[in-house]
Amino acid sequence: MPVPRAGGGDGAGMNNLGGPQDWYDSLPIVTKHWLTAAIATTVAANFGVFGIDRLIWDFDSLKNNFEIWRFLTPFFYVGPFEFRTAIRFLTLYQFSLRYETEGPYNTGGGGGTSDYVYMLLFGMVSSVLLAFVSQTYLFSSTMIFYVLYLWAKRNPIGKASIFGISMKAAYFPFALLLFEVFVGNPWYDIVKGYAIAHLFYFLVDVVPFAYGKDYLQTPNFLIDFFGSGIYVPPVSNRTGDAVGNNTWSAPGR
Repeated sequence: MPVPRAGGGDGAGMNNLGGPQDWYDSLPIVTKHWLTAAIATTVAANFGVFGIDRLIWDFDSLKNNFEIWRFLTPFFYVGPFEFRTAIRFLTLYQFSLRYETEGPYNTGGGGGTSDYVYMLLFGMVSSVLLAFVSQTYLFSSTMIFYVLYLWAKRNPIGKASIFGISMKAAYFPFALLLFEVFVGNPWYDIVKGYAIAHLFYFLVDVVPFAYGKDYLQTPNFLIDFFGSGIYVPPVSNRTGDAVGNNTWSAPGR
């Protein structure tokens, strides 16, 4: 399986900061919480804290037994302890980080955190609806490739690479898919993620300009919570003498 990378350089990582804690603290809010939840869920399941059958999407269990955690856990379990799972985590980290920091599609929240959360909610709802016809029960890979595709659409002249082969971001999702098919790796989650992402892109970036309709708008409650533009968490010094307030930067574009 290829190791996809966004950008032409080394990217953000622990080598560029003071250590693991500084690296973790530097992550933007959505990427940080998504990566944390995914690692915690995947590690716990692989160590037998709970069975994978308790994590998958199961509408009957949700409806009959009120197992409401199934609304979230199918998006956080990435896979067994194997190389492909490690690459999925790397892909999640790199492309969620790039999409979040370089400015999500502006659907009313200034191209910032609230818009990113809304985009993820659109992907999650679409994944669940597709599950009723596709008989899929885990959605983490679908969501990872959903974000990857939208990053490429949002930054078509950006750089990405596979095994050191650099290319424009506009071509990257298709090059990755062709490679996966060529080596015989599962590709269904990739195609599903791309399809949902293209629907989002079409509704946000094509329909408003071609047809004068604006169907997707970030709800006010997300904007009220995260603010307009990129969310800036409270800043405190290491001694704990001062704690900042939640503030939000200017709109992302």
